[in-house]
Amino acid sequence: MPGFKIVTNPADLVYLYDGSLAGFFCCVHRSFYERELPIDILPEAADQPSIYPRAYISTDQAKAEAVRASIVKNLSDRVIELTEHVFLCHHPHKEQKLLRFLIFAFGIGPKAAYMLGEDAVADVLEMEKHLLGEVHLLRGFIRFADYGEMLGGVITPKNFVLPLLAAHFANRFPNENFMIYDKTHKAVLAFQGGKLEITMVEEVEFSQPSEDELRFQSMWKNFYKTIGIEERVNPRCRMGHMPKRYWQNMTEMREYL
Repeated sequence: MPGFKIVTNPADLVYLYDGSLAGFFCCVHRSFYERELPIDILPEAADQPSIYPRAYISTDQAKAEAVRASIVKNLSDRVIELTEHVFLCHHPHKEQKLLRFLIFAFGIGPKAAYMLGEDAVADVLEMEKHLLGEVHLLRGFIRFADYGEMLGGVITPKNFVLPLLAAHFANRFPNENFMIYDKTHKAVLAFQGGKLEITMVEEVEFSQPSEDELRFQSMWKNFYKTIGIEERVNPRCRMGHMPKRYWQNMTEMREYL
């Protein structure tokens, strides 16, 4: 993005876009080149009645790639990593906070991502921390069931974590076919024949587990109960390490809901 100027003019305007990362980069392109700071940036599907006028920013791959390339060239790999991570977060104003962060970063340079005392930086770092924390938990909390030709699991995360879980489970199960269904975001991560793919779906229905699978689930639940020490049960501590919102998809924990 040669010749850009730092945005200084607040605009009584809301940007609408298609909800994709490329679409967001096009919003950044519009903001920088028009030198306007919109009141908010919203996916078109999340738009609600408001007194502020709307500007729909169409997705142009050339503009999106130019913005990304400019971030990598003029800032740093850490800035683009932080941007792409935060875009996966569940936050009602993540786009606006990301835009403010990028405005700040282009004004400061590569060191911007490490200036923790700046609000624009602290906001995005806090969102990334929440995202990566959930990814870390789900690497251990996802429970797969054997459906014959594939392994299947269900998650209900707050953030869109599938892109960050993909490599972990592909490396963990390189010789298996598996599918993780994100019920919250209606998306599926599928690994088949050594290829990873994330697809948006409305709903997934798994087949009935086999008798062998049900027997193994029963043994796993019995193992979980057996290793516990009844006199030392601490529900509050357990929920601190294993948040209750994950229990619905964990074989050994459903009965405790």
